Amino acid sequence: MATATEITETVKGVWTWHAFEESIRTELFSTAVLSEDGLVIIDPIDASPSVLMRLGRLGPTVAIILTNGNHSRAAGRFRERFSAPVFSHAEAVGELTLPVDGTLRMDRRVGGSLEVIDLQGAGMGEIALLNTNGWIHFGDAVINLEDTGLAVLPPKYCIDAQLLAVSLKALPALSFHSATFAHGSPIITDAHARICAML
Repeated sequence: MATATEITETVKGVWTWHAFEESIRTELFSTAVLSEDGLVIIDPIDASPSVLMRLGRLGPTVAIILTNGNHSRAAGRFRERFSAPVFSHAEAVGELTLPVDGTLRMDRRVGGSLEVIDLQGAGMGEIALLNTNGWIHFGDAVINLEDTGLAVLPPKYCIDAQLLAVSLKALPALSFHSATFAHGSPIITDAHARICAML
C-alpha cells in the first residue's frame, strides 16, 4: 500500500500528501481541508507517523470523505486514528471495501462549508467537493497526472463517459480558483480558467 512521508499546505487551509501505488502504477493523492466545523480528510492513503501527527495538530477531524466507490484506500485506519465518521455518496457504498457511517446529500454541506457536487459517469458515486473559499477537490472525474496533464478521466475508466461529460458542464458555473485531485498535483491559481479551457 502506498504510504506518504510528507505533507504540504498547498493553499491556505488545504493540505495534500501523496505516494506512488505500484499495484495500479499511478500516483495517489489525499487532501485535508479546514472547513467551518473542523478538519475534513478526503480519499486518505496511508501516511507516515509524522504526517499523521501533523494532521492531528490541525484540529479535530469532523469527517472522512470518499469521492467514489474506488477510493476506500486507508479510510478505515484513518477513521480509527482520528475517531471520525466516513461518508460517501449512496451509490458508492456497495463498491467500497469498508462500511460507511453515513451518506452524503447534495443539499447538505459537509463540515459546514463544503458543498457536494454530483459528477455521475466516472466511478460509482463520483463527487467533487467545493469549499466556500474558492477551492475544489476532484476524485476521479478530473485528473492532473504528470503523464496526462490536466484531463477528464479517460473513457475506458468511466462507467459512462457521455454522462460524465454532461455532469462536467456544471463546473463553469461554480466559483473556485484552486483545485486538488485524488490523482494528480494541485492547481494553486487559475484552476477555474484552466479546467474550463480543458473541458
